[in-house]
Amino acid sequence: MLDHVKMGLLADYYGGLLTEHQLKIVRGYYDEDLSLNELAEITGISRQAVHDILRRACDKLLRYEQKLGLVAKIACLQARIEDVIVSTDTKTADTLRNILDEIKEI
Repeated sequence: MLDHVKMGLLADYYGGLLTEHQLKIVRGYYDEDLSLNELAEITGISRQAVHDILRRACDKLLRYEQKLGLVAKIACLQARIEDVIVSTDTKTADTLRNILDEIKEI
């Protein structure tokens, strides 16, 4: 299940760098929990073609994260902000929570 979450998160960050067709298959598989057969029916291509597209798209997403590291950097920043929230006064903590919420929307 962790791979599903990770790939969905990578698609959130880097999905715009995939083709529309690749993104549709990645979103269907990871976000909508569709099977390869269901995706094949929806897209009108073979199950093997869906598998190949999904594999290539996932490889691309992993390479983007490896080179750019946006997901890891943002997770680190979120953890640091949460640590500061715990050790600060209420007004500052509220401000930091708002900033953290904005980061999560990115």
